[in-house]
Amino acid sequence: MPAWHGRVLGMAVLAALGAGGGAGIVEAGGWSTSGTLILDPAGGEFDVTGVNWYGFETRDKVAHGLYTKDYKFILDEVKQYGFNTVRIPFSSEMWETDPAPRASSMSACPDCKGKRSRDVLALIVNYAGSIGLHVVLDNHRSGAGNSAEGNGLWYTSAYPEASWIRDWISAQEWAHGVRQTLGATDTVTVNYYASDGWPVVLGYDLRNEPHTPARTAYLDGATWGSGDGIDPAANPNPNPFAPACVAAGACHDWRLAAERAGDRLLGEAAAHAWDLPLIIVEGIGLYPAPGGTPASGPYDGTWWGGALLGVNGNSTNPGAPVVLNAGGSSSLLGAPVNDRLVYSAHDYGPDLYQQPWFNASTCYVTGCSASSLADVWKKFWAHINLGQVNPVWPGHASYPWANTGHGGYTVAPLYVGEFGTGNAAADLTSGTRGSQGQWFTDIINFVQSSFSRTAGNDSGLAVSHLHFTYWSLNTEDAYAVLGSSYAGLANSAKEYTYLCSVEWGPLAVPPPQCGSTGSLPPAF
Repeated sequence: MPAWHGRVLGMAVLAALGAGGGAGIVEAGGWSTSGTLILDPAGGEFDVTGVNWYGFETRDKVAHGLYTKDYKFILDEVKQYGFNTVRIPFSSEMWETDPAPRASSMSACPDCKGKRSRDVLALIVNYAGSIGLHVVLDNHRSGAGNSAEGNGLWYTSAYPEASWIRDWISAQEWAHGVRQTLGATDTVTVNYYASDGWPVVLGYDLRNEPHTPARTAYLDGATWGSGDGIDPAANPNPNPFAPACVAAGACHDWRLAAERAGDRLLGEAAAHAWDLPLIIVEGIGLYPAPGGTPASGPYDGTWWGGALLGVNGNSTNPGAPVVLNAGGSSSLLGAPVNDRLVYSAHDYGPDLYQQPWFNASTCYVTGCSASSLADVWKKFWAHINLGQVNPVWPGHASYPWANTGHGGYTVAPLYVGEFGTGNAAADLTSGTRGSQGQWFTDIINFVQSSFSRTAGNDSGLAVSHLHFTYWSLNTEDAYAVLGSSYAGLANSAKEYTYLCSVEWGPLAVPPPQCGSTGSLPPAF
């Protein structure tokens, strides 16, 4: 977030819900993954083409826009403009305290009157599901505020890791219709299923943008594969509950933390005979470059949450893929789960920060220059989608997959959880190399090429089924989709030339409406 704002479970059989979720309901298998695909419970492809709606993570502790429009109006617009998913950020503070937002923040929402934050969120989730939309829940930060957590980690002294995991367990129960009592007792029950028959909540984005803050040592920020005291070269796939830092609440290896939270969520679901959820794991911000070390660098850096380099590692830093199990402790892990992992990255253009690849030589196609955008994306995150998960284990040919307890992940779905641009014409496309407009035109073409390659969008990389949620719909955001007062579009061309060209499924805006403001310009 910019600082300014026919397949069923491999492990479970159909079972009636135990605690919570509604008597007599039978869960039908849940979302799963296969290669780059996200699959619905019937085994059909589901391509996430969505938008972010923020506010619950801020000090307002409620979705923005409800002061001028009702949540039903806003969600109807989301559907009208062809999106099928809403990513909703929230803070640990909001979840745990469940405050009553200011009445002025919800003055256009009659149903929200007198409601606390979680109940307003439940109203939004229930209505989204009733009109066929799905939801990604995103733990955006610990304390309420804007952007990512200041320390770059998934915990703070006020909200330690144990609380973060507890909040996720609570959120999963809530999504299954179990009313929660943290801060206050819920009065609105979440409906588990959407109108299309699939679970409303698509997945859990465990933490927004883990990173190393500026002027902070890499090992003091969010690392990947550093082991937290367990030598990754000797044990590249350790039990994530085993590092001594867990008890002390002072861990830094984001990969292991994601495994701990993911394992707890999967274990909890299995214990209730619930559908196993999708676990969404973002990248970090820095990773030691080939020849570098975690302690002294040099480092390769990109957008916060955008560096998935550690999955493969390099010649001097062990690769460390996320490996999930259904539950576990420091002495024993649960059954392996290999079809619920989704990796996520965030990507932005030069008006947010002038990355070194934005220059007079910036181009699109792989190999076109040292500043090829396709090569930058491949380096930091698209390799996940390309079937090139082949971790380096220093001193050995490749990662010892036998240690994971199941077949190796050689590919996984890649979800671009955030990307966005402004609403001036030059923010959408530009002939100037290294510009915001070039980046936006090119990343839209890159996503489009993952479904249908053409002369205009072919990067030379065979990406497949890239998933996304655009940042954001919010009127007050510089990258807004919605226009003034959350009504209509901020820029019709952004929707009808660009975003609709990468929308898929029954909710997508059809031609000729899609394309009514012009065809997508080719990448360059």
